[in-house]
Amino acid sequence: MKTMKKLFPFLLVFALMLSCNAFSMAEAADDTAEAAAFLENIKGTYEPLFPVITRSEYDQLWLDPCTAVVGEEAAPQMAEMLKTACNGTIYGQAAIESFGDGSNGAQFDCLFINGVSTITFNGSTIKGADESGNQVFSHEYAYAGKLALAGMMEGYLYETADADAGEFKYFYMMPDTPATTFHLEFRYGSNVDDLAKYNEGPYAYWLAAGFPVDADANTVKNVIELFCLENLDYSAHSEGSLAQLKDLGFEGKWVADMSPFGEAYAGVELYMVIDENGHGLTFMNSQKTRDFEAFAFDNGEKGDGAGLYVAYDNEAKEPEAAPYTMVTNDSNRIVLTFYAVDGVISYMKAE
Repeated sequence: MKTMKKLFPFLLVFALMLSCNAFSMAEAADDTAEAAAFLENIKGTYEPLFPVITRSEYDQLWLDPCTAVVGEEAAPQMAEMLKTACNGTIYGQAAIESFGDGSNGAQFDCLFINGVSTITFNGSTIKGADESGNQVFSHEYAYAGKLALAGMMEGYLYETADADAGEFKYFYMMPDTPATTFHLEFRYGSNVDDLAKYNEGPYAYWLAAGFPVDADANTVKNVIELFCLENLDYSAHSEGSLAQLKDLGFEGKWVADMSPFGEAYAGVELYMVIDENGHGLTFMNSQKTRDFEAFAFDNGEKGDGAGLYVAYDNEAKEPEAAPYTMVTNDSNRIVLTFYAVDGVISYMKAE
């Protein structure tokens, strides 16, 4: 479990990137075992992420986190904007002509390119197939070193010795795995220098996003929520989001029930205070441990006391989310419970 100053885990994400053009390669020796373990951890067959998760059947999964943060009125437009951001179909010179240096906005192409519809990772063997299942490439790869995309996103570079590899000579893998961020991010190509550039060259505005072909509904939900949370704007509460928070009863002081955590926390007092502006502070034994912005949305039956809670850490600059329930117990006290992947914690509203 994470430290008690946080309510639930932070995650990494496929974030919308900024413009910068620099790259670096580190020595491979010390990272070889780590890079080999990474390939073992991603074994499986993948398809492009965004065509799957932007299907209409998943619209509500996009709306829920957006509604919590921006309010019901603005949520549909925000959800559509997020869906569109990485659902592009052009890259390279065509994208450069359309987006320039990206300073006025750009759309990322996150599909698989060069005739590939699925990619299978099986240890050091990587292979791709077309939409009919015919093999497009298959090669053995060895770790070549660390590489940073535009000086920002560092990942593992793998190279094949096969002379006929062409545009599949290198695979440049970001550290995401299905176990951590529910998807993969990577590039492949024939030139290392070009692979390290964000908005220049033949791979400009392209970063493949892979999703397990056997992903279940929960994985779909998790990756959509993660993408939304990491790309929403938390700089100010909207009128709609503040109204939601107030109507749901989040304003006030909430004292945590530490009894489920055993004797180690028997003498610990943990509480949080959320004010009328949605600003929150967490205290442990009277010491401030967290400064955050709170957001919430009743995404079930209206008034059923269940929904989605989002907290944005003002110091770590990271969001997190968990389902919640708010009920009145037998003593007529209001109890707020968060159900996170790393555990459950309940708070009682101070009288």
